Amino acid sequence: MLSNHSIHALMVGMSENWWRSGIMPCVRSDLERDKPVAYIFWLLDGPHGPVVVDTGYHPDYVAPEWAQGKNFIEPPALLSELGVKADDVATVIVTHFHQDHFTGFDYFPSARFVIQRAELGFWTGPLMRHDFLEKQIRPKVRPALERLKQEGRIELIDGDFELYAGLELLKAGGHTPGSQMVAVQTKGGKAVLCGDIAYTYRNIRDRIPVGWYHNLADTVVALDRALTTVDRPELAFPNHDTKVMHGKRVARVV
Repeated sequence: MLSNHSIHALMVGMSENWWRSGIMPCVRSDLERDKPVAYIFWLLDGPHGPVVVDTGYHPDYVAPEWAQGKNFIEPPALLSELGVKADDVATVIVTHFHQDHFTGFDYFPSARFVIQRAELGFWTGPLMRHDFLEKQIRPKVRPALERLKQEGRIELIDGDFELYAGLELLKAGGHTPGSQMVAVQTKGGKAVLCGDIAYTYRNIRDRIPVGWYHNLADTVVALDRALTTVDRPELAFPNHDTKVMHGKRVARVV
């Protein structure tokens, strides 16, 4: 029997537009690029307790311009609005390793982090000899990853993976080598959290891939998979669209 979940979006911060965020939604319009950018992580509430998707970012692990701005609110403070203690979260699903998604691991001291093996392998592997790639992971992150590995708190998976009935991880690649999406059963039907396979609703609606990708073809295929997996198109959620939040810092989306 499938388990139903509620889904909340929690916004740790915001950039005033895509130009200042340093990322691009691959929509060739200055009007689109002048829109604000939300930095979101997710709470899934189901029969096995709270599951968090991504961690948000942590000022100790990100670039100074991130730490000093973006109207930052710590993830535990946002979770507390829903009656959830970050210390009690046992499972965090990591969509990918970019700093706005996975530098808040210290906020979850009891959690295991479920990560695609391809993602960890890429960002800690031989290609990091190239400065451009190496700089995408902040210097303090790799020692922290090693600590988490030593503590047995990283669970590596290969490909699609059912965490339990009603909650499945979908290997996507595309944006990064080990990007993954999250398929969630809710009372409203099956939903998909796209991670950075989709920054905005327009990326999903018009099947426009994001402007930062490891493999463009995989990104296009993943967008199509998200839309064929959900029960209704509006149940596919992007990760950086302020419309997700309905003007709030914490919003139930399903």
